Order: sequence, then structure tokens, then C-alpha cells
Amino acid sequence: MKKILLILIFFVIYNSFSQNRLKGIIVDSETKKNIEYVDIYNNTDFTSTNSEGKFLFVSEKDSIKIRLLGYKSISSTFETIGKDTIFLESKFEILDEIILGNSNSITSAYKELSNNYPLTPYTESFFLRCLLKKDGQIIKLQDLNGLVERKTLFPTSKKNYKVEILNMRKAGIEDDINGQNIYFKMFSFQQILDISSSVKITNKAYDFKETNSKNKEFTKHHFYPKSDGKLKKEGYYLVKNTDKAIIEFKVKRIINNNPFTEKKGIKYRTTSYETFVSYKKNIVDNLYYVDKSKITAQMEVLKEEKKVIYDIEYSWITLNKTEKEVDKNISVKKDIFKLKKSFNPDFWNKQKNLLLTNEMSKFLKELESSQNEFKTITNIKKE
Repeated sequence: MKKILLILIFFVIYNSFSQNRLKGIIVDSETKKNIEYVDIYNNTDFTSTNSEGKFLFVSEKDSIKIRLLGYKSISSTFETIGKDTIFLESKFEILDEIILGNSNSITSAYKELSNNYPLTPYTESFFLRCLLKKDGQIIKLQDLNGLVERKTLFPTSKKNYKVEILNMRKAGIEDDINGQNIYFKMFSFQQILDISSSVKITNKAYDFKETNSKNKEFTKHHFYPKSDGKLKKEGYYLVKNTDKAIIEFKVKRIINNNPFTEKKGIKYRTTSYETFVSYKKNIVDNLYYVDKSKITAQMEVLKEEKKVIYDIEYSWITLNKTEKEVDKNISVKKDIFKLKKSFNPDFWNKQKNLLLTNEMSKFLKELESSQNEFKTITNIKKE
């Protein structure tokens, strides 16, 4: 009996020290800027860099791969890398001459949408981070993990999604302007998923320019509104030339002198709005799925003589496609910050999908008096 006990103890001790751990930051080798959304993974584990380019990767396996579209991938081991700062080299250092395009320059990619993307139901697990700032200071922070079932990637109806929240943590402080309580309504799941799944624009309203990578693997289609057009958006498509698949899409609304809306003595208007989406091919069915997406917006609010700027950010990471059945437990139309789910500290202590930034950690430290880092209630009073 004693021998068995000793063996078990040894096994536990061995496993506790057998995990590899790498904490660091990833930067562009030329610009030295931190890079967000870089994948660090192997066959069993996965994480991604946050907005500061930081990550923590833990795995029992020694292999480690680092990947981001547009950069040269790295395949190595924990022991070989062994450094805090990792430099990624861009594939787009040398570009062909910019070619003036016409309104039909993206049409071939549109025609291949039905061949390159899933148009039948599927389920995926996800990680979602929501962040709200007031005059540059965080006032709401929320992380969600769960499952989403889509009838099709590109929404065709208002009942395109079923969502099951598995784990959630959130914190917030009460907000007021000149003594009047303010509640900033957050997006719903339906809004976030609809926005990040919409890639088509009315291309006849835009002028295009095309930039080709030196190896001709990709073409970047930049679009700008025509001078007489009513639509005010600009951005780009990154298209893989072999199959005409859109693998990146970015669009920014051009907002000039947007009029204020007034409600209960408060005036507000949107001053900027931007969406970024990247897609990754699933080698099993040879189709492209949303890999990551980011929605950012800024709003200007006026109350008497007081001017306040709110910044909102939604960051989505698809973890993997799954065959699990979704047990719907929330309304996809509800304000995301008003959703309720019991806080599971064990899950959040172990998850490494997206590290908190220094700014987020500082915000939570200021709420330590609440005796719980993340709360499932709507507001945490700042004392």
C-alpha cells in the first residue's frame, strides 16, 4: 500500500513539473510594434496575443508554433525559443506597384463566397472580450466563453444563431456625467455576430486600388468611396489568389459632422466605427471560417458643458469547430453586459485564451475591495 502511495505521489509531482511555460511578447521585426491576435499553439493547446502583443502559453508538449496571416510562421520548441521577445517577419516587405482597379475588382471573390465559406449549420466554441472606456479609462470589462451555433456563416435571418454561455466574468463601475447616472448600452450577440459576418459592400459605389504581394499569393483590394457617393466607408479585402477566398476584411466608416441625437438632456453621436475580420481554412471540409474579429467604435457625449468620449471594443476569437450540441441559455438580442452566468474562478484561473493587459489588471486591482475580481452583477461601486 505504501509503495502504491509513493508511486502516486511521484506521478503527481512529475506531472506538476512536466508542463512547459512561455510568457512573452511578439513584435514586428521591422516596425518593432506589438502585434495583436498572433496564434501560439501546438496539437493540444492554444493561445493568442492580446492588444499589447503579450501571451502566456502552457503545454505538456514541447512543440510550439507561432502564426499570423501576412507574417512568416515559426515552428520551434520551448527550449529553442527561450526568450521573452519574439520577432515576426512580414511577408509583405516588398510589394508590386499599386494598380488602379475598377468597381469589378472584387467581384470574382464575391462569386466564390458559396464555394469558400460554410452555408450550412455548424457549431464553434469562442472567446469574447468586451471593453468600455470613458475618457480613456476602463469602466466595463467582460470576458465570455461558450458555444455558438450558426445556421450559416453569412446571416440570412434574425434567427441565425443559438448561443450557450459556459463561463463569464465581468466588472464595471457606476458611471455618471454631471451627477446624472449614465448607462452605456452594450451590443448584443446578434449585433456582434452579424457585423463580423458581413463582408459584402456595394462595390459600384467605390473606387478600388490593388496591391499584390511579391510572390503573387495575395492581393489586397483597397476601396474608397467615390467622390459623389453617399456611402462613406473605406477599407480593404485581402484575397488569396488560388481560390479567390477573402481571408481578411477591414472596413471603417468615414464620419464627418455627424449630427447629435438628444435624449433626456444628453446629446450623443458616433464619431468612428471600424470592423476587422480574419478567416482561417478548416482542412477537414476545405472551407473558411471566422478566425478572429474586432469591432471598435467611439461616441461623443455632451451634457450641458461637459464633453465625454466613450470607446467600445469587442474582440472575438474562434477556438475550434465542435460537434457539441448547443444548449441555448441566453437571448442573442440582449445587452451583452446584462447577461447573467455564475462566476467560475477555477475556469478563469486556468484559461489562457487572451491575457489581461496591464491596463485591465490595474482596473481590476482598483476593485479589490469588492472581494471578487470579476462580478456577475452589473455594477461594482468604486470606493
